[in-house]
Amino acid sequence: MENTAMAILSNTDFGILRLTISRAQKRNSINAEMFDTMTEALSRAASDDAVRVVLLQGGEQIFSAGADLEEMRSQPEVLDRAMTNFFAALRAFPKPVVAQVMGPCVGDALSMLLYCDLVYASERALFSLPCVALGQTTRFGSAFIMAAAAGLPRATEKLMLSEPITAAEALEMRIITGIADDESLDNLVASKVARLAVLPPGAVRAMKALLTGPRNKALEVAAEEEEAVWRRQAGSAEAAEALAAFLEGRKPAFRPE
Repeated sequence: MENTAMAILSNTDFGILRLTISRAQKRNSINAEMFDTMTEALSRAASDDAVRVVLLQGGEQIFSAGADLEEMRSQPEVLDRAMTNFFAALRAFPKPVVAQVMGPCVGDALSMLLYCDLVYASERALFSLPCVALGQTTRFGSAFIMAAAAGLPRATEKLMLSEPITAAEALEMRIITGIADDESLDNLVASKVARLAVLPPGAVRAMKALLTGPRNKALEVAAEEEEAVWRRQAGSAEAAEALAAFLEGRKPAFRPE
């Protein structure tokens, strides 16, 4: 069995907590143990005065392929619990969260970005929420956030058709903050998190609460509705067939239920 205890790298310096997803052999897909590690890190950081800002990033030029699909099939309840706890912790986190995206960002990894306060991506980054293609629907209020940010027609096109989203499209859809070339991205993000780390921490937290408070109230309701629909759809025969076909490298054969 793979040991992923060290697949989330964590270090704090100059007020910045860096959480790096480091599981390159699985394209930085995130399993239950990794979600739990990030949840625990956020819980500690929330009350640690030494942490002013959190930076989420992926290692090896990949942000993340999303939740571990093999674990989704073998231990769905374990993964579901860990994911639910993580997204609740991320939504409630009182300090700024910044994400730096290189390469692919897929599925629940994109849902994670939708909860971040600032997201900066490489021009070559590629985003996708292919839930429908996997016989499922979005979770954690992702459809709500994307429709609110990009408008219903654009969100519908990308989510219902399971279409990929380029970095330029993500910026136009207002689901990321900015883009830069690969050589400039590190410096851009470093300047933003360094700035957040030296601003008055109380004022930063208060500003985040003002900006995200009203949205989070609506998001809580939307997330509950999405969860109910997701659970119903995730238990369907077509969801099982889509996941099996993906893992087995074949075309799915969908039949009306």
